[in-house]
Formats: sequence, structure tokens, C-alpha cells
Amino acid sequence: MRTVILLLAFASAMFLASLVAPILIGLAYGETEQVVRLTVIGSVGVFIAGVCIAATMGYRHGLTHTRLILTMVLVWLGMTILGAIPLSVAGEMPFGAAYFESVSGLTTTGASVLSGRESLPRAILFWRLQLEWIGGFLTLATLFLVLSPMAIGGVPRRTSAAEWQMELTGDRDAGMEHLKRYFPLLTYYCAASVLVYFAFVASGADSLDSAYLTMTGISTGGFNPYETEFEARYGRATLVVMACVLAVSATSLLWQRYELSNPFRRVMQNREAWWVFLFIAILTGCYIVAFGSVSGARSWLTTTSITDSFLAAASVISTSGHEPRPGVIELLPEVFVFSLAFVGAGVFSTASGLKVHRLGAMLVQCYRELSLLIYPSSVIPTRIAKARYDERIIIESWPVLVLLLAVMAVALFALSGGAGGFEASMLSAMALLLNAGPLYEAYAPVAATGETWPSFREFTAFEQGVSCVIMILGRLEFVAVFAILNLKYWVSR
Repeated sequence: MRTVILLLAFASAMFLASLVAPILIGLAYGETEQVVRLTVIGSVGVFIAGVCIAATMGYRHGLTHTRLILTMVLVWLGMTILGAIPLSVAGEMPFGAAYFESVSGLTTTGASVLSGRESLPRAILFWRLQLEWIGGFLTLATLFLVLSPMAIGGVPRRTSAAEWQMELTGDRDAGMEHLKRYFPLLTYYCAASVLVYFAFVASGADSLDSAYLTMTGISTGGFNPYETEFEARYGRATLVVMACVLAVSATSLLWQRYELSNPFRRVMQNREAWWVFLFIAILTGCYIVAFGSVSGARSWLTTTSITDSFLAAASVISTSGHEPRPGVIELLPEVFVFSLAFVGAGVFSTASGLKVHRLGAMLVQCYRELSLLIYPSSVIPTRIAKARYDERIIIESWPVLVLLLAVMAVALFALSGGAGGFEASMLSAMALLLNAGPLYEAYAPVAATGETWPSFREFTAFEQGVSCVIMILGRLEFVAVFAILNLKYWVSR
């Protein structure tokens, strides 16, 4: 357990040290009380984490599959609690609401129980958005450094960056060596964030709004720090940049390091990325047609309709849920939109859902089984659209789908006992599980009340607690979570 404590303490220290950013924002806006409280929280937390790190130094830190999976789950659970403390103490929120916001932020769900967001201290609002940015990095770290090396849940056992490929061993310093592998990924993540930030500034957004949009866009989060709609606050160029950021973040093009000798070839070989772009293009066309059917005017094909359609499509595929203005996403039936969000985007992306890679693997097996019924002795290739799948990926993709549907059924049952009808309970469960909270609010009827279609802030304490569990399960890989629940392993310890 010393290795688990070391990794958990290191993650906690880095997490609490990031409070420097909201502290600086608070200083810039003269929020002295919030600055003092955040400083105390960060200092005490970093000190305790540092003591834990020092206490575990000098011991053997072998790294095994079980330790790494357990650390991954504990880091996610621990960060949700630590993230709620600044919101509760400095933001003066009830801890239940603060924990909901923390879970929603770190899982990039975008669901919120806050009212009057614009009246919140800037430092607290920045921390709420920074949680989404941190959650995006945690998602990538989970994929690249935990799931891919162990090939869990149909995730490919490969990455393009050599420094992320490693073998889990019981060597004395394996735990420390594992920690070093997070820094290259963090460097790429920060570099991409800086580029996106300057793109938003160039589009006409002010510096603070550019930071807000960068953190929620690059992590494919769904939290809007303002009560006003995007279209009323930002210019058309900013919306285009936002749509492009969501579209690219839905793939792995930003995060994988490609060979400098021929990077274009490596990008072209990423078939999954091009399928994601194709889905976004098709959905954009559907929204444009929907705009035309609603307006009924000859001039319906305008810059506004194209931009709004592109942003809505990229938002759905990336499981973000942002929309330029209310009513755009619901132009298409919820069955169609939620089905696309259920599939999600790239497997090495910050988007949630089943992922296009696993969908391709299951389609390959379905095609093979159907072909064998007709030609029993034939040899069917394991590929689709020039993308190859090995037997392990095909077999392990199905448990993820089964667990996803099972958790969705349990979530629907747990949320159906409160206010709202069956449709509201079903869409809320799906939106939370897919980490796309704004999609639930997008389909709320115009004359909806708390009895017919309750908002997240109108959920009971029990429903908010269930929602937190759903969001965490939606962000983590189900196979990895259920792996640590193996009672046979823990009894034998």
C-alpha cells in the first residue's frame, strides 16, 4: 500500500498546488477573503501530502496491475473530495452542493446546481472551471498511462509517444518511474491549452473569458460560467473556435506525439479521428437541414445557421453539451442525439461514451458472425474501413457495452422515484452517465416545472448523491472499476 499512498499523495499535492491560479485571480479582483481561505486550504493540503510523500520515500515501490488500478480509482475519488473543499469553504456552499459541483467538474459533465453564477467570486468560478480542465488531464492520464498499458476494456495497447509505453514490474523504483511519465503528457496538455487560449483571444474574447472557454473546451466540459447564452456573449469567430476545439479534442490528434519525420502520415493513419470528423460533419448537415425546416425562409442557409449547427454537432459528439443558444440541440430528436452521444468520440480523447473504436470492434465481430453463418469455412478479416482489430479488443469491447447499459438501467431506476416523469428520469440518467449534463437541460420542455422536468439543483439530496456516483462511473472505465471489486483478490491479501 505504500506505493498507492505515494501516488495518491503526489496527485493530491499537485492538485492542491493548482489553487495558485484561482488565488491569483482572486488577488486581481480584490477578493481578499477568498484568497486567504484558498491559501490556507492549499498550504495545509500540500503540507500534509508532502509529509505522506516523505514518509513513503526510501521504501520499495513496485508497481502491479492491481496497485495501479486501485490508485486510479482512489485518485478520482480523492480529487472529488479535495475539489469540493475550496468550493465549500471559500465559496460558502453547502458541502453537498460543493461535492456535486466538484464531481461534475472533474468528470467534465457540466451539470450544475449553482444559481446566480455571475454573482460568485471570480476565484471560485475560476476554480469550478479549472476542475474541468484538471478532469480532462486526469482522463487522458487514465487512458494513456493506466488503461492502455494494461489493455483494459478494449483500449489499444499502444501510444505514439515512447515515453508513455512501459511494463508494470515489481522493481524497487517502478512507482517513482511511473510518476515521471505523467509530466510529458502534462506538458503537451498545457501547451495545447496555451495555443487554444491565444486562439480565443484572437477571436475577440477577453482574457478571462478566453481562459474560461479554454478550460471547458479543451476538456470537452459543459459548464457555462454565465447565465447568458454563448451567442449573446461571444462573437461569431469565438463560436467557430469553440466548435473547432471541441471537434479536435474529441479525437486523439492533440495528445499523441507523432513522428517528426512524417507527422502527416501518422495523422492520416488515425482512422478513428477521421470517423469522428465524419460524424460531426454529418450531424452538422442534419442541424442545417433542421434549421431550414424550422425557419421555412429562403435565406435559412446563413453563417449563423452553419456556425450554430457546427457548434451543436461538435458539442454532441464530444459529449460536451454546449449550445450557442437554447433550442439548437433539440432541433433533432433526443433519440438520435443521445444515440450519437452514447457512442461518443475517440478512445484517446476526453469525451465519454462507448467510443468509436469499440463500436468498430463490435461491428467487426457482428459482420464476422453473420458471414460465418453463410460461409462457415471462410476466413473473415478483422478490420473495418482499413482499421484492424485484434481478438482481444473485439472480445473486451462487449463487457464495456454490457456494463454501460447495466449502470444506465440502475441509474434510471434510482432517479425515477423522484419528481419528473419517465422521460426526464431516463434523459437525466443518460446525460449524467455520458458526462453530458447540458443535454438533459437542452431537452427540457418550454413550460417545464420542477414537478415535470426538475433541474439538477431541484434534485433531492439522495438524487444528487446518486448523480455523483453515476458521473464518476461514466468517466471511469467500468471494467477497471469492477476489477477492484473482486472479493476473491481482497480476501486473499
